[in-house]
Amino acid sequence: MTQPVLTPDLTTVAQRFCRAHLGYRQHATVQADMATKLIAHLQTIQTHKNIPRLLEIGVGSGFLTDALLSHFSVDQLYLNDLYAGIQANALPTGVCAEYLIGDIQTLDLPLALDGVISSSVFQWIYPLDTLFAKIFEHLKAGGFLAVGTFVQGNLHEIRALTGQGLCYDTPQVLSERLHRAGFVIDVIETQACVLTFDSPMAVLRHLQATGVTATGSQKAFWTKQRLVTLCQEYQQFNTQSGYTLTYQPLLFVAHKPKNSSL
Repeated sequence: MTQPVLTPDLTTVAQRFCRAHLGYRQHATVQADMATKLIAHLQTIQTHKNIPRLLEIGVGSGFLTDALLSHFSVDQLYLNDLYAGIQANALPTGVCAEYLIGDIQTLDLPLALDGVISSSVFQWIYPLDTLFAKIFEHLKAGGFLAVGTFVQGNLHEIRALTGQGLCYDTPQVLSERLHRAGFVIDVIETQACVLTFDSPMAVLRHLQATGVTATGSQKAFWTKQRLVTLCQEYQQFNTQSGYTLTYQPLLFVAHKPKNSSL
């Protein structure tokens, strides 16, 4: 069955993630693990530990930035997100960073990049074909794209209860989009991650703290009556371990062929 395409309101997305910025590191355990694993995959592919020019899309609280700079040095780092609060993130002394604030789909990107990284961001952009093509154009031949995102089945409990959610690709469709853009996939990995909570309200607070309900179609998500109803309906996801919330992360590292132009 084809999923309805939900186009998030980017102003709402930016506001929600800006509000969640300080508490994100405490609650976004899945996203933190994704960032660590993504850089571990990149280490197996990228033998040179110095990256001259690198862009990170959707910096947020800095999980991925921290993981990257723990293992690689970057001469010129470009940091992007929808909101300017990312400029308060701490960076190691000596890191040369330039901030690109705004929608990555419309911003002018630096040319001749050696790499582009992103984690827990690309699920907000659908379809990804135009962005993949844009990144491919701005990468040097041999440059890499390393991404952690979410695929079909993500937060299926919330979709079952509300009938709402982002439009997610399957791993196969996402791979096809990368190939059409010209990328060669070096590694791709997906594995479900099921969190458990003591109560339905704890699930909903987790969602709020991590900003993942920041879609324009869910403006009434946090009304008192809606919360009461959701907590009642969430009983169907009660297990011996607790109330479940399922994430479907996908990690990949791909590169632009060395015989490409630029």
